[in-house]
Amino acid sequence: MARAESRRGDPLPKAWEAPAAAALLLALAVQLASAVSADGLTSDEVAYIPAGYRHLTARDYRLNPSQPALGKMVLAAGLLGLPVQVSAAPSPVDELPWSHRFVFRDNDPARLIPRARLPVVLLTCGLAAVVYAWARQASGARAALIALGMTAFHPAVLAHGHLATTDMQAALWMLVASWGCWRWCRAPASGRAAVVGLAFGAAVATRLSAWLLLPVLAGLALARRPRAGAGASARRALVTLFLSLAILPPAVIWASYGFRRTPWPGAALLPEIKPNLGIPGEVLAAADSARLFPATYLEGIRYQIDHSRRGHPAYLLGHWSDLGWPHYYLVAFAVKNTPGFLIAIAAGAVAAWRSRHHTADTLHWSAPAVLVFAVASLGALQLGERYILPMYPYLMMLCASALAPLSRTHRGRVLLGLLAVLHAGPALAAARGGYLAYFNVLARGGEPPLLDSNLDWGQDLPRLAAWMRLNRVARVQLGYHGADDPGRFGIAHDDLPSQQLHPRHSPDGRLSGTVVVSPNLLFGLLPRLRETYEPLRARPPDARAGVFYVYFLTGGGGRPRIARDEAARAGTFTPRPRAVPYNW
Repeated sequence: MARAESRRGDPLPKAWEAPAAAALLLALAVQLASAVSADGLTSDEVAYIPAGYRHLTARDYRLNPSQPALGKMVLAAGLLGLPVQVSAAPSPVDELPWSHRFVFRDNDPARLIPRARLPVVLLTCGLAAVVYAWARQASGARAALIALGMTAFHPAVLAHGHLATTDMQAALWMLVASWGCWRWCRAPASGRAAVVGLAFGAAVATRLSAWLLLPVLAGLALARRPRAGAGASARRALVTLFLSLAILPPAVIWASYGFRRTPWPGAALLPEIKPNLGIPGEVLAAADSARLFPATYLEGIRYQIDHSRRGHPAYLLGHWSDLGWPHYYLVAFAVKNTPGFLIAIAAGAVAAWRSRHHTADTLHWSAPAVLVFAVASLGALQLGERYILPMYPYLMMLCASALAPLSRTHRGRVLLGLLAVLHAGPALAAARGGYLAYFNVLARGGEPPLLDSNLDWGQDLPRLAAWMRLNRVARVQLGYHGADDPGRFGIAHDDLPSQQLHPRHSPDGRLSGTVVVSPNLLFGLLPRLRETYEPLRARPPDARAGVFYVYFLTGGGGRPRIARDEAARAGTFTPRPRAVPYNW
């Protein structure tokens, strides 16, 4: 610790350090707590919360097998103590209708949703504490406070750190496993090896993408240089770590599934693995035969492989694709981060290059971040910035370590203060509109560069309701893409063709009056509805209500008599009617 402080500058007075760290953690907690009630239910939460409750209370793992059970059970732990009502046991066929009934009919969503989000808020504060502790041990108190400040006001951390999903949980456990590996590399011990194995087990029992951390941990352990004369003990320590990584993660996974192989007594075991997936299917079938993991966990892997092969509708800079683009996450990184954070990354890279100071700490931070970004960029599932969320804590510590020496000079402190304003200022300004929809100045004007969970995850019904009250709009035509219920916010509406769980009127596609449309629908994320909203894209919106685009259209009861392009300019048109099947 003394060496780190001497390298980074004079030690920070303890009388300043503790209050500053506490203030930053409090700022993070306050922002997350306020966002819990400001955002409506997102598309993933409606599946995760009920599934997690069934996992935790009934050991029923049939619902939502696409992701492991542990993270969803953590969400359900927030519901303990509530008088939760549960309908008859669901089947996979009616999973979403049953989940909808669980959240909105059997229980009070106004109580249920905040309680399910509370564990994630606490874990996000825990992630910030880990960032601070690791940066302090590696680079000193000044670097630790810089890293903590970046975390406390990072839009992605604030956006996903209060939602009842598994993204932030996985990022935390991956970070803890990496920190444990760093500590083990400095001083190998069986206890530290166990921490690495348990934390990595929690990560892969929370989210399947966490498996990509395994080669990083193994490579960093193999690259460690033992002290002279410690050959035999170094080999024993390495064997202990590898045994921990081989034994403890499967144990954590089995424990999270109640040590049951099947999702429910009498359930079928992966009936279509081999025919659908070729060699990966053979491997999964062999893993199931060897009882390496529960069948439901392997089904999640099978689903993700198949999903990746089939692709998923994605949007980037006005274009659509099912298989994505190599530069998708590069664009996401450029437009979803604050100016202060982007400049800090660039300044940190320049400072590190000039100092020529590259340590093992740098590799422990850079290797996971690079791998997370590379794997996400090469994959076909490009659904949002949250897929690269685990790399941000590593980047924050890497950048803070390089920038900490600037605090030794007056000019450096001025630069750090400017970066703090450019980082915290936009994050604070984004609170009103929602952190999930944050874009920096590079994305201002025109069509949004990204959709889906980057912007419109169904979370903005509360802001639409507030806009209607403020502007005295009694009723709207609503094209909503999401899982929440507009009625619970008092939104009087007629449904337009969309994809939601709460259709109340049979949509005929005619647009008139006050029309409110989700960006996902307006800009064509769903192929079957692109033509429906195409004419609206030809004109600017008359207003914005959160992420929603608002149009004030005219029109009577009959079909317009003017041509479609003229109707678009006039503000009223009738798109071709089309069936909207229930298909989430």
